[in-house]
Formats: sequence, C-alpha cells, structure tokens
Amino acid sequence: MCGIVGYVGLQSALGILMEGLRRLEYRGYDSAGIAWLDNGEIHVLRAAGKLHNLQAQLPATHSHVGIGHTRWATHGKPEERNAHPHVDNQRRVAVVQNGIIENYRALRDELTAQGCVFTSDTDTEVIPHLVSLYLQQGHPFLEAMRLAVSRLEGAFAIAAIAADAPDEIVLARQQAPLVVGLGQGEFFCASDTAALISHTQAFLALENGELARLTPLGVELYTFAGQRVQRYPQRLTWSPLAVEKGGFKHYMLKEIHEQPAVLRQGLESHLIEGQIALGPVQELYAQVEHIHIVACGTSWHAGLVGKYLLEQIAQIPTHVYYASEFRYAPPPYLPRTLTIGVTQSGETADTLAALSLVASRTLTGTPWLLGITNRPDSTLGRLVPYLIDTRAGIEIGVAATKTFTAQVVAFYLLALDMAHQRGMIDQEKLELYLANLQKIPNHLEWILETQTPAIEQLAHQFQDVHHVIYLGRGINFPIALEGALKLKEISYIHAEGYPAGEMKHGPIALLDKNVPVVAIAMPGTVYEKTISNVQEARAREAQIIGVGTAANLEIPDLFQVNLTVPEVPELLSPFVTVLPLQLLAYYIAAQRGLDVDQPRNLAKSVTVE
Repeated sequence: MCGIVGYVGLQSALGILMEGLRRLEYRGYDSAGIAWLDNGEIHVLRAAGKLHNLQAQLPATHSHVGIGHTRWATHGKPEERNAHPHVDNQRRVAVVQNGIIENYRALRDELTAQGCVFTSDTDTEVIPHLVSLYLQQGHPFLEAMRLAVSRLEGAFAIAAIAADAPDEIVLARQQAPLVVGLGQGEFFCASDTAALISHTQAFLALENGELARLTPLGVELYTFAGQRVQRYPQRLTWSPLAVEKGGFKHYMLKEIHEQPAVLRQGLESHLIEGQIALGPVQELYAQVEHIHIVACGTSWHAGLVGKYLLEQIAQIPTHVYYASEFRYAPPPYLPRTLTIGVTQSGETADTLAALSLVASRTLTGTPWLLGITNRPDSTLGRLVPYLIDTRAGIEIGVAATKTFTAQVVAFYLLALDMAHQRGMIDQEKLELYLANLQKIPNHLEWILETQTPAIEQLAHQFQDVHHVIYLGRGINFPIALEGALKLKEISYIHAEGYPAGEMKHGPIALLDKNVPVVAIAMPGTVYEKTISNVQEARAREAQIIGVGTAANLEIPDLFQVNLTVPEVPELLSPFVTVLPLQLLAYYIAAQRGLDVDQPRNLAKSVTVE
C-alpha cells in the first residue's frame, strides 16, 4: 500500500526520493509528499493525486537528508492536508508512516489537552507530536522515537527526521515492512527494495519491534527495549531492469508476456535431474494429514487450484481460507496440519497474521508453515520455516498475472511431489505429468502469438457492457473467479465468476442479451456438463464467449466467439485458460483509457487490515 523512501548521505536527497517514490507507484496511492532538512529547518511539500503534481512544485535544493511518502488513504480523504509527511506544531519533526495506529484517538485527545494543534484527519499526525514532546524533555532523537513508539498500538512502519538531528533518519517497524539500503557514505530506507534497486543491492530488513538510526557514518539497529541488534545485510540477485517496462505500453502487458519464461524458470529451479526439489518441506510429506491454505485475492484463487490438485492427486484433505477471515475465526486445531500461506508480495498483512496465529497454536517443535511467494526477501520469507520461491521476480502491475501462474506451478509441483513420495502415483506417471507440464510454456507462447489480435478486437465489443458472468467447472472454476476479478480490478466492469452448474440456481436471472457470458469449456470430465450449462445461458439470449479448444468451434450457434487454446491434459488446463482472460481484461481496460497498472482504490501490497 503506502510507500516510504528515505535518504541520508552526500548526494542531493530530493532526486533520490522522487525516483524511489516513482518505483513505489505500483503499490497504489492517492497523494504524495516529501520532507527535507536545509539549514537547520524542516521543509515539507505535499500534493494530492499523482506524483507529477508533486514534481511540478519541487524547489532547487541540495539537502542531503529527506523522507518521502506515497499515501493510500485510510484515515481522512485523499487531500493535501492529509498527505504525508506530517509535522509537529514547531515544525521540528517530520514523519511518514505506513499502517494504522489503532489507539490514535486516545493519543490525539491526550495531545490536544497538552496544547497540540492537529491539522489533518490522519492517525499518523499523533507521531510527530509525541516525538516532539519527548525531544522537548531533553531526550536524543532515537530515544524520543523509542518512547513515542512505545505508546503506539497497531501496525506501523515509520521514518522520521528532526531539525535537532540534521544528519539522521530514525526508523521503527511493527507489523509493516521496512528495509534499509546500504551504500558507501550514504544510506537509504524504503518500504520495498524495488524503490532502491538502482542505488544498492545490499539491504537490512527491520524485524517487528525494531528501530534503526541512519547517518552518513552507518546504521544502528535497536529493539524497542533499547537493546543493540547485530545483523548482516543480504544482497538481492535481481536486476534493476526487472522494474522497467521493456518496451511494453504497460507493466501488466509485459508481465502477461513474461509468463512462459516465468513458468520455465520455476520448473528449472525446482526440477533437478528429473526429480522435484522443493527443499526442506519434503521432510513433512509422510506425516501430513490435512492442509490449510490461507491467502487473499488472486493468491486465494491460486489456492483453490492448489486444493483441487492436492485432493485429486495427493489425496490430502485441503481447505482454502480467506486469510482475513481465518485470523478471527480459525478452524479447530488439528495436529499434522500443514498451513500454506500464499502471497505474491510476501507482505500481505492478513496472510502474515493468519500464519502467525497458526505458529502461536503450535504446541511443540517447528510450526508446519509453508510460504509460497515470489519475494523470498519479504516478511513471509523470515516468518515461515519452509518456503517455495516461485522465481517469478518482482511484479509491478497491481493486477496479478505472472505471479498467479507461478503460484499455480508451485502447487502443481507440491501436489505431484507429495503424491509420488506418499505412493499415490508411480515414477512413470510422475514423469508423464512433468513432461506435459514442461510443454506448457510453448502453449502459452502460441496463445500470445496467435490469439492476441482476436482478443484485442473482441475488447471493442465491451465498450457499453456493465456486467459479465464467468463460468467454469472443476479445476477451471477458480479460473472463472480469477477472470472476473481481473476484469473488475482494471476495467471497473462488474463481473462475477460461478461454477457453471450453479448458474441455474440464481445467477441465470441476470442473463439477457446485454450480459456477456465467458464460459471456460475444456475437454475433460466436465466438458459435456459445461456445454449443457452454456446452452442454458444461450437460451436466454446471452452472448457466449468460449475459452477452449477448437472443438468449441464445432458446436453450431453456441459460441459467438471462441478464444482458442491448445488441448492439454485437464489438470493442466488452468495455465492455458487464464491467459486469454488476462489479455481480455487488459485490452478492455486499455481501450477505455484507464490506468491499467494502477487501478483506482487498489494497492499491490496490502499491508493493512
């Protein structure tokens, strides 16, 4: 969600801050601001809307210390007065913050009674006032911050500067991501490493309950209790080119086209000499009796595909939970349960909280927690003892595409590996599954090369569409949900996904000639049933858009349009059926002139409840 950037060193800070904020635009925001120190004074510049509104007001200054922020509104409208940074009444402290301060009302009342005047509707503004009061009592900046955060309840990542400490940035982290970037004579901070990748590849991640003090001389880490912490930095391995568009009009389109390579890379990373290699989690296979999957949004849909595979191939009872619901109504504790957290960013607050809850219920030994993510350097990577790195790389577009495909690959490999090692499938069948899986990248490339023009043309027919129904059965029901979500996210067209057999139990009332139906109809065990369901929709004059093989074209007057995909084994069909739906959503939104990569009200990394 919100993005934080900070710099202290020898270079001019403002350019570095603005560059970092641009690289964080993908997280979603509705206002932005920066604060810097110059001649012993704090200067603040804020603007509602996109970063160009802030850029247009930038002064010429060579300040060497500053902090910046992109805000996704939680408390207060997206107006300039609610944008970060926030300052105290004496303008001696400036603060940016991600997360939510849950007890801000009580703190605000207390501070108001002491004479503090508030100028915003945000929860964040209590922080600079608290820090300022402790500075006035004679505490050094770091100690003032420590005392201030000890009063805060909730989840937060904070970066602050003070006029009384002109060469310092002080940070604090509690349940919201914050990293420190290391240079030579200069140091950075950000809510995501992507903001700083062009300046450094050496990072320290703050843990929950930690403070950091940044000066041109180095970085100091402390606990909230004031104890010094020693930790070695980590180096990132991905290139700055990963956060460039590479000639594509939008990041989303680039990431859709990256999926064949992502799938190949995921397979190459986890297949060694024909055997699946998923790391230490394999030691649990023989003992697992139940699997729980916790996730949100697109990752939840990947989890539904995973459930199908784990139950149908590995024969392990599996349940998929919305992480936001799981954490407040967890199922009864079951021994020998593997809990899988799926999150593309590795920072999804609800998913992390659900996993932490499971860890707290573990009676003895290492909790059986497995993470699936494309960001092993994230909080998830430090939280769980077992991790599958999908090797998808960073994803910039808010609407997840390549990370969904990568998560599904991880579930395929996990299900196949568990089934093989538990004796549910033999070596010959495993090799057949893997051989077919390794053909999928070529099939995806065929779809991109041959079907894109037809999909782009079809998108023109959605100019006046307000509602769309997506239908799927079996392993492709989650793909119907994902296709509908993609359309909602970036085109703002209302869309819903249903199991095709359930349409007649209510949703069919919505159908007429103005409501297109996108039906996933792939050869397999439910093909004829799906065709019958589509006939019911066609009888209500709905326009039917098929996603399936050339066999759909042989059914007269049923599919007005068929987005043709290669014929693959039924269990592998989600890979080829989701791609046309991603492209369709993209081209509909692009032709409407919408902000495809940063759709309204959404954020890439959802770090608040």
